Amino acid sequence: MQKILILLLITSICTFSKEIGFDEALDLLLKNNKELKSKKLDIKQSHAILDEISANNYGALNFKETYTNTNHAGYVFSSKLSSRKATFADFGLASYSGTNSLTTAPHDLNYPKAVENYETKLTYDIPLFSGFELSNAKDIANLQVQANKVKYEYDEKLLTLELLRAYNACVASKEYVKAIEKAKKATSSFVNFANEMYKEGLVTKIDLNQAQVEDLNTNSKLKEAKNRVLLSHSYLSFLIGVEIDDVKNFEDVNILEINLNIAQNKALHRREDLKYIDLNSQSLKKDIKVKQSDYFPKIAAHIEYGYSNDKLRDFNNTQDFYMATIGLNMKIFDLTRESKIEQSRIKYNKIMLQKEQFKDAIKLEVKENYLNYLSQEEILNEKIKTQKLAEKILIKSEEMYKNKLIKMTDLLIQQASLQKARAQTIMSKFELTFTKAKLKLSIGQSLKE
Repeated sequence: MQKILILLLITSICTFSKEIGFDEALDLLLKNNKELKSKKLDIKQSHAILDEISANNYGALNFKETYTNTNHAGYVFSSKLSSRKATFADFGLASYSGTNSLTTAPHDLNYPKAVENYETKLTYDIPLFSGFELSNAKDIANLQVQANKVKYEYDEKLLTLELLRAYNACVASKEYVKAIEKAKKATSSFVNFANEMYKEGLVTKIDLNQAQVEDLNTNSKLKEAKNRVLLSHSYLSFLIGVEIDDVKNFEDVNILEINLNIAQNKALHRREDLKYIDLNSQSLKKDIKVKQSDYFPKIAAHIEYGYSNDKLRDFNNTQDFYMATIGLNMKIFDLTRESKIEQSRIKYNKIMLQKEQFKDAIKLEVKENYLNYLSQEEILNEKIKTQKLAEKILIKSEEMYKNKLIKMTDLLIQQASLQKARAQTIMSKFELTFTKAKLKLSIGQSLKE
């Protein structure tokens, strides 16, 4: 008995639908969305680039081990000198006598025996002055980190807007199903009392058939509406990465009283996409300075320490060596330098023009969303009034039909009118909420502000 009760409990839990609210959907979106995860990787990548550029200031320390086995005269002689094991014989003096000419080729020097050599050394290279190239490159990398962060914030808001649209589309489709179900009850009742009146000879067969046709059409609309619910749920599940079966009520967006001019100015200070363009313009301005670094000298240092021996582990401090060099490199003549700088200037001027144009576009976007918001608020109020009137008219029409004051076609027209009014009210709620969300985002606010 206990096992049966447990089985029934599990079955009842499994049959419950997964109902989800907007806040929960938003949490899942931010957690599971692959596009946002990719944007986070962009931020990490820009940090890595910044670290790479910063690391150049500390130079590079390298360890190098080289094994050589050769009878090449130059390498043999160099190897013996490096390991400080060269003898006078290695210079070919054994082949020289007082009677020999100075042009005599010394056999020991030109045809030495093969030697083995291990050269072990540490090298350290560091830029001392890069003509401000490294410092400006670091500034550019830092600006790109900030740019990727604001781009992530903006993309997150856009996805939140898309989530709101998808979520409310699910609610709207569910509400539409309820509206069609009410219409179905009405058309079924029309068929019932038309059939009763036909039996009593009060109406013709045509009235009954007209009611039946409308009832069948409403049934088809109901099936279409239910399929639309499944499609909207599928898209919402795709966005949040979790399968859902049902949603709660419309997610509304709070809008405080808005002054258009203040809202437009606020948008210019808060919009992340404008900040993104601004940061990129700063990067291009720094890039001009990077190109100008070619007019400055470049100074670098190289330090190395090591030892050379014919045995790998036989370290002898008489065979070690060191070298320290400082090098200066400066271009005296290069006609390409000014061309590169001019190209960077042009890119900077272009993005500055785009920035000013984008400011105008933002102001226009805020104004359009603001006017649509005011208009759709009025439209929704009118749609609600229209629906209430249509409901009263249908009730009155039913009474009039029962009293044989109107035809079945007139009654069905009123039913269709009410069905249309309900659908328009639902769509108007959806559009108003979406427009309010677009208005908030165009000002630079998040939906939760």
